[in-house]
Amino acid sequence: MKNVCLLGATGSIGDSTVNVIEQHPEEFKLHSLAANTNWKKVAEIANKLGAKRACMFDANAAKELKNAMPSLDVLTGMEGLCELASDPCADIVENALMGAVGCLPTISAIKCGKHVALANKETMVMAGPVIQDTLKANPKSFITPIDSEHNAIFQCLAGRPNAEVECLEITASGGPFRERAIETFGDITLKDALNHPVWSMGKKITIDSASMMNKGLEVIEAHFLFDIPYEQIKVVVHPQSMIHSMVQFRDGSLMAQMGAPDMRIPIQVALTWPNRLKLETKRLDLPTLGKFTFFAPDFDKFRCLALAFEAGKAGGVVPSMMNAANEVVVDAFLKERIRFVDIPKFVESVMAKAPTLNGRLTLDDALAADAEARRLAAELVK
Repeated sequence: MKNVCLLGATGSIGDSTVNVIEQHPEEFKLHSLAANTNWKKVAEIANKLGAKRACMFDANAAKELKNAMPSLDVLTGMEGLCELASDPCADIVENALMGAVGCLPTISAIKCGKHVALANKETMVMAGPVIQDTLKANPKSFITPIDSEHNAIFQCLAGRPNAEVECLEITASGGPFRERAIETFGDITLKDALNHPVWSMGKKITIDSASMMNKGLEVIEAHFLFDIPYEQIKVVVHPQSMIHSMVQFRDGSLMAQMGAPDMRIPIQVALTWPNRLKLETKRLDLPTLGKFTFFAPDFDKFRCLALAFEAGKAGGVVPSMMNAANEVVVDAFLKERIRFVDIPKFVESVMAKAPTLNGRLTLDDALAADAEARRLAAELVK
């Protein structure tokens, strides 16, 4: 029986994780959970699965939850998230938080030797070298990725040495604008951008998918997760979203992981690896699938994807600043304060102001860069 700490319990990843835990009560126990403001849903999950501790990032939500559930140990803020992540009773820390807020809890969990099931890609983007160094200093800790693309690569590699890898091929659905003419991007509305053709996700990640920044973040995450140079990471557009990513090996073998577009599959793999448990989910019926199609990404149309490659190769604080700027401008787009085409323009403007870093990135460097990028991006939005 493994005790699970679920950070980001009220989002789509949280919903899928709760279902996985419910399907395997003999394997998993939800020990603690965290969310931002949705205390009613946290209370519902805690009641249903018997969680003992919770954290609401929002202080008012924490008060409401404590009033509703006096017996529940309720924490708040970043301090509360890090305390849950380092709780000795938690065997697995699943980080499904949204944005840069997920970085410090990940580090706290690693320092305590935890198994981290990671769905928070911003952790690796803003502080990849820091995470790598922290893992080396805490060899009992390890990360299993939840994002479907990284989970697919993880399964294809299955522990094989990097020397055998020719390249990683990260698949992308292409989002709602894959076939849209670039000349019309100025007319894109919020409703258009939220209409993802395949996945049902939170609003921020849906906009990132529409701009393909999400795929860019995944490229940087893959670089740090698997220690593969950017020159050996490719993005391929696969609209059917049945092949979740591939690994090209040096002997010519191309390994692909396939499955229905259901996040419960990579979540369960991340929680149980190297074991595989039964999961009640859709199976692929190959004869009925028809044909698979693949396209090279259009870096001119999806400037955010190009910016992510540029940021990753530049290194230092550039990825941190790119990620933070993107969070600010996407939030502004969701509030209809800027246009869709402003997203890459503003992100690139902030990236251009990134200072040169002497030496390897530290946590202080990453946090300071994150704060400065948010300030700069807010000024652009204003």
